[in-house]
Formats: sequence, C-alpha cells, structure tokens
Amino acid sequence: MKTDTRHIILCDNVALPDSLTGTTPNHRVLRLINREGLANRNMSVKIHSFASHLQSKMPNRTRDLIEIAAFIYAADRQIKRGTTDQVEFTSWARELVFCIPVRDLFFWQQADITKQLEDALIFITGDKSYQFHFTKRIGLDPLTSLFHNDEIASEPMNTAVTCPVALFSGGLDSLAGVVSLLEKTSDKVIITSHRSNSATTRVQKRVYDALKQAYPSRLFYHPLECTLTNVRASEETQRTRFFLYTAVGYALAQAYGQNELNIFENGITSINLSKRQDVINGRASRTTHPKTLGLLQEVFSSVASRPFKILHPFLYWTKTEVVASLKQYNQQGLITATVTCTKTFLGFKNRTTASHCGYCSQCVDRRFAMYASQLDKHDAIYDFDLATEAFPCNDARTQVVDYMRHAHSFATTHFGEFCESYLDPLADLTAYIPSCKEEEEVTKLHELYQRHSAAVQRAYRRMVDTHYSIYGPPLPNSIYEVVNDRRFQRDRAQCLADDIAQMLTSTIPIALASTKVNHENALNDQIQALLKRDGAAYEREYPTVRFSFSTVVPDHSSTNADSDLFIEAKYIRRSTPPSKVTDQLAADIMKYPPGTYKLFVIYDPERRIKDDTGFKRDFEKRSNSTICVVR
Repeated sequence: MKTDTRHIILCDNVALPDSLTGTTPNHRVLRLINREGLANRNMSVKIHSFASHLQSKMPNRTRDLIEIAAFIYAADRQIKRGTTDQVEFTSWARELVFCIPVRDLFFWQQADITKQLEDALIFITGDKSYQFHFTKRIGLDPLTSLFHNDEIASEPMNTAVTCPVALFSGGLDSLAGVVSLLEKTSDKVIITSHRSNSATTRVQKRVYDALKQAYPSRLFYHPLECTLTNVRASEETQRTRFFLYTAVGYALAQAYGQNELNIFENGITSINLSKRQDVINGRASRTTHPKTLGLLQEVFSSVASRPFKILHPFLYWTKTEVVASLKQYNQQGLITATVTCTKTFLGFKNRTTASHCGYCSQCVDRRFAMYASQLDKHDAIYDFDLATEAFPCNDARTQVVDYMRHAHSFATTHFGEFCESYLDPLADLTAYIPSCKEEEEVTKLHELYQRHSAAVQRAYRRMVDTHYSIYGPPLPNSIYEVVNDRRFQRDRAQCLADDIAQMLTSTIPIALASTKVNHENALNDQIQALLKRDGAAYEREYPTVRFSFSTVVPDHSSTNADSDLFIEAKYIRRSTPPSKVTDQLAADIMKYPPGTYKLFVIYDPERRIKDDTGFKRDFEKRSNSTICVVR
C-alpha cells in the first residue's frame, strides 16, 4: 500500500527486495552507507576507547545490534516527520522499512525477534510501523572505526569484577546517578554517552573531568559518536537516539561481564503523564519510560540469550530528590558543570556566559528543583532568570504556566481521580514495573506526583523569600504575576481564550474605526487577520465537530497541540434584540462536546447589551466558555 509516510531504507548497498519493488516512490527510498570502503559513505559510528581486550568479547550478534541501531538513528535524522504543529498521531507517524545486512542472519530473521524490535521502536518513537528485511552480510568484516582509541586512554581491567555500567548524558540526573554508584561501591564504574554535536561533547567532557577529579581512577569512559557525514539532518526529534545509546550500553555491560545497565532520570520526566492521547502518540517523550525500558530489556535479553536487566533507580524520585542526593554526598559543587537546557544551540544574548536559556521545559524543571532543594546558589548561569526577571517572550511564560499547572493538577488530585484520569498510561506503567500488587505501584506513583507538587510549592516560596519583597515595586509579566493571578489554575484553552479576548478587545475597535461591518463574514475576516498576525496556528471554519446527527463548524479554531479552542463570532446590529443573541449562544454551546472550550466574540457597536458583566457571567459560569464583548 502506497502512503506519504512510507519510507524504505537500504543500508550498506543492500539491494531492494523484489517484494518491495514499486511499493514506494524513489524519493522516499533512503540509502545509508556506514561501512568503511564503500562509496558515498554518509554516516559514521564510533565508540571511543573500546580497547582490544573488549573487542574480543563483542559477539557478531552484538555488533549487528549496534549497527542496526545506528542505521535506525541515521534514518530517523533524515526522514522528516512534519511541521511542529502537526502533532497528531496520523500526522507525525511514519512507516519505516529497513533492509539491513547482518552477520547472524538466522537470529535476526526469527519472527519473534523482529517483533520485539518493531514493538520497542513503535512505542519509543510514536511511529506507525517498523519492518525489517535482513540479509547476510557478505565479504570480509575488517575492524572499522566502530572501535578506536584516539582520545581516551583505556587500560585492561579484570572483567570478572562487578563493575556497574551506566548511561551518562552530562545532565543533572545522570551526574547524580553516577555519583550514587561511585559512593555505593569501591569498584570501577563504566559510563557511556552519546555525542550528537560539538556542544554536547564539550559538556560531557567537562562533567567527566569534574567527576575524575572528585573520584580519581574510578571511571572507565566509552563515549559514542553516531553522526551523518556529507548530509544535513532534516529531523531533530531524535526519538531513536535512546535505542542506539542503550544498545551501546548493553554491549559495554556484556563486554565487562555484566548483565545490568543503569539509567538515571527522575520519575516525573520518565513517566511524562499526559491526558491528551494525540500528544502521547505524537510528541510526548518516552525515552526512559518504564515501558520503553521493559521492551528494550526484552530485546537485549534475546540478543544475549540470557536475562538482561535495565535498572531505573530514580523512577520514584522527583527532580528535587535527585538534586538533593548530590548534597547528601557533598558533591553539589559538580552541579555547575552540567547542562540541562534544550536551547543551547540558539546562543544567549542577555548573559553571554550563560549555559542555560532559563525558560525551556528542562530549564524550568531544573530551576524549581534547585530552589526546592535549597541549592540555587550552586546552580548554573541562566540567560533568563525566572526568579528575578520578567518573561522575555510568550514561550517563556507559557512554559512556566504549564509547569505550574501540571504540578497544581496533581496537588489537587486524590488517588481515585488519579487512577481514573490516567487509566491508560498507568496500565502501560504497571505492566512494566516489577511489582507484587498493581495498586501498590499506582499508590507509589500517586505519592511521587504529590511530592513533586509539594516541591514546586517549596521552590516558589523560596523564590519569594529570596527575591520578592511586598515593599518593593511589583514585577510585571513575571512568575509572581502568574501566581498572583492564579493563571496556572485555569485550563490552557481558557488562558488562550482570555489572551485572544484581551487582544481582540483592543484591536477590533481600531481595525473597524473607519470601516462599517455589514455582515458577520466581514467581522470574521478581521478576526482572522488579527489571529494570524503573529503566525499562530488558527484555522477558519475548521474542523467539523460532530453533534448527534448533525455537525457544527466553528468560525475559527486553535490547532495548538495543548488546547482545543473553538471561536464563534456574533454581530449585533441595531435591529438585533439581545435575546436573539442569547438564544444563538445557548444553541451553539449545546452543539459542542462538553470538554471543549469556546470563545464567543460579540461585536456590539450599538451597545445593545446593557450589562456586559451580567451577560457574560450567566454564560461563563454554566459552560466552558469565555464571552468577549467588543465595541
């Protein structure tokens, strides 16, 4: 079946199988070359410091696994999902067919093995499907740049000694995890990291050097590089990066005689609960989700032909508790070396020495955790300081409001409501968390989110105590204004409706000052122009909403991933009785599903509505709607 989302990836000059001929246009056939000596090589995979005494412990099947993961990652970087506002499952999901040469063909061709791979990748990426066509790798198999020693000296070690193996990103959680391993054992600790760009490499080197100084001769470090060469990446979500990362972690654990791999991330980030299914399928990260780890554990156990465990020690820890563990071990001085920010590629203008933007979701989470644990004095430098400055852009305010809204929702959610609201994601969680009783696990998860909410409140109180005085001037457009207005307690769609209403109230009178509106279509033309002025995603007369046996088409709607907002415009003429508008609004409210939010823009130049407050109050308190009266 031909679809716009289907792509075929031919790896290391594998020929297109007859069964796939004609199923996909040539422009959706991607050719990836990793092996040295082949023409048009466009990707490179390197594991630094993988010494010769470990190479001999790398079975062909494990080499295959790393190369399969590398091909998948390279394809992920080159095959575009869609634009950032196309977040629904059907818009973002791709169908990827890989044709890959392998050494252990019998193993990889087994139906249950390919099914394990496909299931893991579909969940990790949110893609629609993965298919694999494996062929026998032919010719000599010389050592390639997969293993080399040009940067970090590696010494032979006794692989019979138990040495924990961990993933190491250079972030705060992985730092705390590696420190906890070093503190709990006197053995060596083996770490690996993925270097995706030069900035990431610098950060990881800096954190590694700080760890070496704090724990001399205790670390074995094997960084991984997997990069595209002579081609520019077109997709930056990099969902399959974690599969490659953990595959190398598995290979290292096996080479060092271990059957466990440690992964460190706080439970709130790992679980990443979201009520919206389209966000879950399309955009929500599943990198360290327990189901992801469980599915990968199944793959690695099959490759090893024995049980292999992926450990997640911080699953029931909040970010604040992770940070506090560094204080417990008296290693808070290492914090400044780490980078959590997702926007370092932008460059910083407010503070040129900053290492963090200060307002991306990761920065906001880190900032609150540092204040909650009373370690804010040990934190990094932020281009925007949310505790002392006004928001530099709308995105900054949105990130903070959403973060506080998320915490508030769990602070006010009792156990039964928690179970009901998150029934499906909790089912995915409990199925992959070792436990005797499901209810006990859900209880622990509920308590985790309750502690997170409490930590957010502690962090805000410390910000106020440290930086905000009731005797000083108010700081407009800041976190303190957000809290004072209780904006985070309102639904996203309601906040969006309020913002639009405020904007239209001030701009429509100006736009129509010298223009007489003769009909509602002309009014909607003006509203559409004003909504589109900042490039926001709004649609005119879309989508159709089903109601019983009929449909309703909104005048405008928001296509933002985080809110469903429908906008209706009404024009009250001199001859229009206000009761008619009341009847129209009541009828429109009934046509929309109960969970949707509505914004009604009432253009009333003749002042037919005598009591705006009473008119709006009666509607707004009975339905999910905002009434905006404009003159």
